[in-house]
Amino acid sequence: MKAIDGYDKLRGGYYTPKPISDFITQWALFPTCSSVIEPSCGDGSFLSSICDIISTKNDFSNLDVLGVELETEEAKKAEKYGFSIINDDFFTYYKKAIEGKKKYDVIVGNPPFIRYQNFDEKYRSIAFDLMKKHGFHPNRLTNIWMPFLLLSSEALSSNGRLGMVIPAELFQVDYAAEARNYLSSNFEKLTIITFKKLVFDDIQQEIIIILGEKNSHEKGIRVLELDGLDDLIQCNVDDLNINEIKRLNHGTEKWVKYYLSNEELDLLNKLNADNRISDATDLFEVNVGLVSGENDFFLSSWKDVIERQLECDITPIISRSEQVKGIILTEEDFISLRESGKKVSLFTPGDIPLEDVSESAKAYIAWGESKEFNKNYKCRIRKRWYHVPQSWTADAFLIRQANLYPKMIINTVGALVTDTLHKVRFLPKVDGYAVAAAFLNSYTLALSETLGRSYGGGVLTFEPGEMRRMRIPMIGADKLDIHKIDEWQRNGQYEDILKYTDKVLLLDGLNLSDHEVYLLHSIWDKMRNRRLSRKKSA
Repeated sequence: MKAIDGYDKLRGGYYTPKPISDFITQWALFPTCSSVIEPSCGDGSFLSSICDIISTKNDFSNLDVLGVELETEEAKKAEKYGFSIINDDFFTYYKKAIEGKKKYDVIVGNPPFIRYQNFDEKYRSIAFDLMKKHGFHPNRLTNIWMPFLLLSSEALSSNGRLGMVIPAELFQVDYAAEARNYLSSNFEKLTIITFKKLVFDDIQQEIIIILGEKNSHEKGIRVLELDGLDDLIQCNVDDLNINEIKRLNHGTEKWVKYYLSNEELDLLNKLNADNRISDATDLFEVNVGLVSGENDFFLSSWKDVIERQLECDITPIISRSEQVKGIILTEEDFISLRESGKKVSLFTPGDIPLEDVSESAKAYIAWGESKEFNKNYKCRIRKRWYHVPQSWTADAFLIRQANLYPKMIINTVGALVTDTLHKVRFLPKVDGYAVAAAFLNSYTLALSETLGRSYGGGVLTFEPGEMRRMRIPMIGADKLDIHKIDEWQRNGQYEDILKYTDKVLLLDGLNLSDHEVYLLHSIWDKMRNRRLSRKKSA
């Protein structure tokens, strides 16, 4: 699908593929519906689909259909379908003509994807005021699709249906937590259709189709994952009924868990509430690594350190996650990294005046200024641009962007770490080696797939807040041989690791059944493989 002619990136508008508008419209229109609104109709993709249905079904001959579109040229194109078109901002029109005055039986659309900073302040102010009036809390992370979705939901009649194309962010980002909670509380039934392949060819934006029913004899949520648009074309609305309905959790949890079966969800929910399993916050603190402001200046290979005579002005640092192979970072590992030319030395002349640094450091700083590194934002806002602020030294690291799975690495060399990893400090009296060994088990890895975020690239990403919600079974962790686990990790023998840790922690420590442990492992397999298959598709 191609962007509209003269497309303005700030507008965030793309044509909706006809298979999508057709499918949503066929699902959304029900025999007793009398009113439909498309709040961002563009040139009329959904209106065209409605036209097609009206032309074949007499049931909808008296349907009241309204389209709203800000862009004048697009609004003019939409008029050809014979429906009423309002050439205005949706939020302005909402405040004037919908709020407290009008409800609609059906709302369909593909709202723009515009980030806060690109959202015209005039319209943003109206949208945010409306959201606040309805109890929402928009912030600087709020994308324009969210007020479109939430305010449209508020404008639905008691038996209404909503069908929209929404970014997959709804499934898993923290800033959409309030939206997830609202949708699960205000729709009796939700159907989510996802795609393994990108639907919009021109943007790396994963989308989902959300279908919400305010009133339904079935209660819950179901998720259908398709390969691409071709699958949707072959899919009949009635085909949705073959998917298992899951019980909706009226909370802020990420919705990726709804790819699981009810049996799998029940097991995860049981263990998530098990007080024998330790919360991460009872074991360690986690925070981001340091941001240098200019890695080409601050990070050096050992060869460059020697050539510039900076041996007394550097500190060991891990700068990339692939530099840590096992779950223990040893002196031998670090020497190997230096010898292989990796940039694992951070320039640290100290937070001292320029006249007090070493002569070799002065020369290096002068070279950096000749390259204008000192004018980089992070550098120029510092008191001394050449000094990277540091807080506590990490006892361990946590992988921020995981491929197969996240892991914890014990830091025996006192190395610093960039923000490509997170740093960990164990709480008093906590055995950090036991925590790092116990981290790799089927329950924690299954849980990680529901806590992290994964986009088109297939990588599982964790922010510190998501890592703080991890849980680790620690009963029996003191019996684990971390050196054996470290060796297996280096050799890629993760199944051996899990067979070993699951026996000690889950079977013996928590007295789980063989079937429950098998189920946890299959949850991790299913979620991981789904994520990695999307990487291949992308």
